[in-house]
Amino acid sequence: MEGTSTLSSIDIRSVGEANAVFGSDTSVMVARLRNPCCRFPLFWFTVPEGFYALVTRHGAHEPYTDGNGKKNPVWPSGLHLGSPWLKVSHLVTKQLMMFNTEIKGCKTKDNVTVLIDISILLRVMGDNPEERPGDDPQNVFKFVHEVTPIGLQAQLKDAQAEACVPYRSFGLRNICHSELEGVQEKLFSTEALDTRLVTSQDTKDQEQKDTEGEHDCYDSLEAHFNVEAGASVTEAMRVRLNRQFNKQGIEIIDVIIKDIKLPETIQSQMSQKTMVISQNAMQRMQQKHDMLRLIQEEEIKTLNQTHTEQRKELLEDGKFKCLMEDIKLQTVHAEGDRQVKSIETQMCIDVELVQVESNLTVKRIQDETRLETERIREQSKADSEIELAKAKAEVDMILANGELDVAKIAAKGDKAIFEAEGIAAPLNCKLNDHTTELLRLKAQYALATNDQLVVTGTEGGRAASTLLQANSVFSDVAILDNDQKSRNSMLAHLAVASGAGDVRLIVGDSFLNKIHF
Repeated sequence: MEGTSTLSSIDIRSVGEANAVFGSDTSVMVARLRNPCCRFPLFWFTVPEGFYALVTRHGAHEPYTDGNGKKNPVWPSGLHLGSPWLKVSHLVTKQLMMFNTEIKGCKTKDNVTVLIDISILLRVMGDNPEERPGDDPQNVFKFVHEVTPIGLQAQLKDAQAEACVPYRSFGLRNICHSELEGVQEKLFSTEALDTRLVTSQDTKDQEQKDTEGEHDCYDSLEAHFNVEAGASVTEAMRVRLNRQFNKQGIEIIDVIIKDIKLPETIQSQMSQKTMVISQNAMQRMQQKHDMLRLIQEEEIKTLNQTHTEQRKELLEDGKFKCLMEDIKLQTVHAEGDRQVKSIETQMCIDVELVQVESNLTVKRIQDETRLETERIREQSKADSEIELAKAKAEVDMILANGELDVAKIAAKGDKAIFEAEGIAAPLNCKLNDHTTELLRLKAQYALATNDQLVVTGTEGGRAASTLLQANSVFSDVAILDNDQKSRNSMLAHLAVASGAGDVRLIVGDSFLNKIHF
């Protein structure tokens, strides 16, 4: 745990900053919340874990009321609902605080002034008395508003300034500085926890005294007694401080002696004594080193000579073994060459045999392939001829069926045509007669309307009289006045159709041959 030489309080903006602030500064015990004005009032607030919280309403302290109606000045951690003017005002840490201080000018029984560094482990007694007897949540309110961290720091320093007086009553004035040195050396060692006595020899030889110094078997026991004396002093300090500060809501958990500093002169004398012992030990060890070096040099010479002789013997043995190994190696090489040649010869024979067998196999496969190819070709031709004959037969059958169907359809068509012609023949005859009659009328009309037409009979008679009558009739029709040629044609046809006799038709200067009617 990191200690601090000051105890302080600090202002924070919100409870969310509490863990970071208390974690970064180990001297902070109380945090005052300076809540800024909020545009939107909050109807809740939170209390973080690890803190005692004091809450105010309009600046006045507001106690917490639990489910049983019991009031408590400290609010528990968690989320609390309330009006916007209900706010957290102070946060007090629950963690242990280590306060470092010094005791200066403390005298031992041999009138040596020493400096002692002490750490005091303390906490605020604000827990529930049912969980931790002796605590009272009211102590938190008292600490924040009455004691304060700065006031606690001043009281602790004043209490340590008066510490030399109780130390005399607890025995610090009754020990010398050498015993206090034992306390310093044994205070935090594992030997302080082991109270067993370790017996040693009553007498020591000069060599051991030179290397370890002069001390007897009672020095370790005195060191343990000194440690116990120091522990009783710290325990007495803790009890005395608790009697003073428990009333203010502060509990002193432990008082720890961190360091004991002797004056420079005493430390110099102790260092010189240690140096003398070290020099004696060094001289003794140097003599041993020289003797060991001489002995080692003689042993090295003997070992070198022995090793030289052994090396020569080993070299001769090695040469003989190398010669034998060379002979064996040559024998192995010769045997290997013989086996290689045998293997190569057998390999050539095997290769030729494989090649011959391969050629025979290839030839056989080729012949089988050729025969199979011919068989497949002939089979294909036969199959194709069969399929072609089948196809031709099917084509002929299809053509025959088609011709038969065509003949049947043609017969049906001819029958239908004949039936149609039988029905239409009288009608066609009537149509032809009507057409001929129309043409005869047109011819007669044309001849009748031709002014230049002169009809003379070869014998006179009725034909000429009929034409003259027709001409007279056609001349009365106005629609045929401009069609002179048609008029002439009609008269000619009329003359022909009448069948009355032979006539001559003269149109203008032209003379028509004789026409028989």
